[in-house]
Formats: sequence, structure tokens, C-alpha cells
Amino acid sequence: MKSDITVYTNKKTLLQPVIGLISFVFMCSNVFFWTLLVHLVAPLLCLRNTRYEDVAERCFNRLYDGWVASCEWWFQNLLGIRWELDETMKADFEHWHLLIANHRSWVDVFVIFAQLKGRRPLPRVFMKQALIWLPFVGSAAYIMGFPFMKRYTRSQIQKKPKLAGKDLATTKRSCSRLLRRPNSIMSFVEGTRFTEEKHQQQASPYHYLLKPKAGGISFIVQTMPERIKSITDINVLYEQKTITGWDLLCGRIGQVKVMVREVALPDIMLVPEYQAAGRDREHFFTWFNLYWHDKDIRMSHQLDTFRQMALDDLEQDFSKGNTSQE
Repeated sequence: MKSDITVYTNKKTLLQPVIGLISFVFMCSNVFFWTLLVHLVAPLLCLRNTRYEDVAERCFNRLYDGWVASCEWWFQNLLGIRWELDETMKADFEHWHLLIANHRSWVDVFVIFAQLKGRRPLPRVFMKQALIWLPFVGSAAYIMGFPFMKRYTRSQIQKKPKLAGKDLATTKRSCSRLLRRPNSIMSFVEGTRFTEEKHQQQASPYHYLLKPKAGGISFIVQTMPERIKSITDINVLYEQKTITGWDLLCGRIGQVKVMVREVALPDIMLVPEYQAAGRDREHFFTWFNLYWHDKDIRMSHQLDTFRQMALDDLEQDFSKGNTSQE
């Protein structure tokens, strides 16, 4: 019996790189296919007619849904991956939503999309302006109305004072299409993926999060007054302590759990006069840091409970002799 388990495990381990390579080819081909369709629909936007623009927007949303659905089909049916989603999240397609999540790997994106599908408009992600040059993906994101941001450093503004305020103006232009109809905007405010090394380099005061870079969020709050009334706070929890995109492509993903809650913005932030990126910047960042601290505490408790439950399940599998099927 032990030798059979060993042979099974060795075969599975040897096949994982092959599975990963096939998955990588599929993901590249898949994104190329859907972004190509986006480019084919794009000329409708040039007609400058509200009816055609609405048709184009509906097409973009369907193509976005199609890309997410095809990725989910691959993960579930060929890689056997399942996410434990938060079923308490209510469907809402009538309002604008600001989504904020922790960031461990680009696996997060697919987990979050699975959580949002059928519950919220699939999100437009704030992207650095340099990403617009990413072949097919960058231009498709621009065509679909993803907001692009161009930030200027203090030294750049000191050398060229005319640049002051230009980043906010760029953000406002990027958000113009988002204001026409209810949408979701997603941000990873850590700005980079969490690793223990980065956590130590930052001397982050949080247990499971890096220091937040909330400048983009302040722009959103100021640019979209009276539309963004709360933060949809998403915690993506992984059973394993380290996770990479390659793990996902190979199908070696342990349990993944999503926890969602709504965090209401203070009333003072909901009025057009509030300038989260301007004169009220200090007030906004004080509030946001308190929110981020609370998010970290919640993640700590959720991860402790989640990993303990996963450990208990593993012990039960060992006791039943089911480990050869894992």
C-alpha cells in the first residue's frame, strides 16, 4: 500500500511542471483571444453615438465575463481547484463599488474575480500608465475604460511646478467613463505582493499586510464624490504560507478562503467639498490607517482559525487513510 502511494505521489509531482506549462500556454492564448475581440469591438466607440457606445460597453462587459469564466473553467475542471467563496456577499449591480484586497500573489486576481462574478460588476483596476504599452493587454484595458494613473514625485514637481495637480487631473479624465454607469474599481493598496522579506524591509507594523499606499484611493474618493459610499473589504486567505502564480498553473493550491465585509466611509467624506487628495489629506490618511490596522487584526484572527481548520481536516484525512487522493 505504501509503495502504491509513493508511486502515485511521484507521478503527480513529475507531471506538475508539464501541467504548469500547458496552463501557461492556455492562459496566454486565452487572454490573446479575448483581448483581440475587445479590439474588434473598439471601433464602435469612435462613432460618438450614445447608442453605439452603450452597445460597445455591453460587449466589453460580456467579453470580460467570458475571459473570467474560461479561466475558472480551466482551474476547476482541468486543475481541480476550488475556492471557498463568501456566500454572504450580496449581489449589487446598481451602485459604484470600491474594492480593496490584500495582495499575496497574482493568484489573488482570479480568486477575487470568482468571488465577484454574479455579485458585482467585474472591476476596473487602477493601472500605472506605463502598463498601457503591455502588448494587447494594455491597449485592451484602455479600450475597456480601465483608469490609468500617472504619478509625479516630489522632486519632479519641484523641478517642474506645472506638474502639481496634473496627476489628479489625469485620474479625473480616466474616471470619466466609470462615472457614466455603475462600476467596480479595485485596488491593491500595498502596491506590491506581500512577502516576509518585504515585510521586514518595510518594518511594517502589521502582521499580514504591508504599509498601505492610499494615494490612489484618496484620488478615487475625491474624483467620484457621492458615488463611492463604502469600501468592499476583501481578505483572501491561503492555507499555504507561500504561494506563486506557478503554483496555480501547476494545480498545487491548498485551501483558499475569501472573507468580505462592507466598511462605510464617514459622512464627511461623502460630500463634494471633501478633498481627500488635497486639503483633507491628513484626515483621510488618519482614517485609512485605522481601517488598515483593523483589516490586519481581522486577517490575523481569520487566518489562525482557517489554518487550524485546515490542519484538523488534514489530520482527519490521515486517520481515514485518504491522503493518497490529495
